Amino acid sequence: MPNPSSLFLNAERRRILQTVGSLLLSSTLEIGYSQSTWPSKPIRLVLPSGAGGGADIFGRPLAEWLGKELGQPVVVDNKPGANGVIAHEQVVRQPGDGYNLVISFAGAVLGNKAMNAKISHDTITDLKPIGLIGSDFGNLLIVNAASPIKNIKDLIAYAKAQSGGINYGSWGVGSGGHLVMETFKEQAGISLNHVPYKTVASIPPDVVSGVLMVSTIDSATPVQLIKAGRIRALAVLGPKRLPQLPDVATLAEQGYPVGFVSWYGLFGPSSMSNELVAKLNALLNRWLILPETVFLFEQKQNSPAPLQKTPEAFTAMIQSELPVWRKLMQVAKIEGA
Repeated sequence: MPNPSSLFLNAERRRILQTVGSLLLSSTLEIGYSQSTWPSKPIRLVLPSGAGGGADIFGRPLAEWLGKELGQPVVVDNKPGANGVIAHEQVVRQPGDGYNLVISFAGAVLGNKAMNAKISHDTITDLKPIGLIGSDFGNLLIVNAASPIKNIKDLIAYAKAQSGGINYGSWGVGSGGHLVMETFKEQAGISLNHVPYKTVASIPPDVVSGVLMVSTIDSATPVQLIKAGRIRALAVLGPKRLPQLPDVATLAEQGYPVGFVSWYGLFGPSSMSNELVAKLNALLNRWLILPETVFLFEQKQNSPAPLQKTPEAFTAMIQSELPVWRKLMQVAKIEGA
């Protein structure tokens, strides 16, 4: 006959084991749930430009809106320099869990790839396209307002008259501004010497002071200086004139077509899941059609209303443009630095 005390001990042991098992199961479910719920902590958004210029103008409003929508802070991290490479490096080696994102641009993604830049990552395979933020961005060709150069014809004549040509600035080797000027140099038969700057923001002071007479620059940074008469815009480097500077003709209108279009886009590490990419793309596209976003781009970025694309369409666009950039790099004789 079983001992009553042993029966009690066995029953108590089963009760304890069942309790422990329930606790373990609950913990496992909670852990699994927390891992599958995104976001559960702050997100970092890396920008390839300094504060107040380029991608920062729309990157900060996007980060603020995303933070409100997701219930987690989206922290902006400005990492300018090296034609977007420094910004890329902050993200490409991170886990693809959605907590490290980067805004990049055509020159950084396609330019670095097309010229076989000697960098530690592949700008095509190590970045996962999430969505297109905007296209047809009209970068500018600017000069010191006190210079005798009033238009493209003046620039060509001035360059031909200078022994050794003239210097021009851009925001990095392989950037859109660099590619445009090297292409233009070949078309016009003039001598131009490239001076790469680390940040776009450091270009206008040198142009205003006369340290640098000519430069390419993004469409937003110099607008106030242009309107104040301290910098003169010679040409829009994109395919269309800019809403804020309607009297400035495009380079193509002045006889020197460029052959490519600049853009900005949102990217993550290549290991990001398609599910997470789709979620971020949907959020981005919701932000792009907000009236305040459209107004922001029209007034600050000097560009058309942002376009919406699926991740797949954005990826296909990048792949289709790569041969164009490669051909232009060959024509402009730009090789990896």
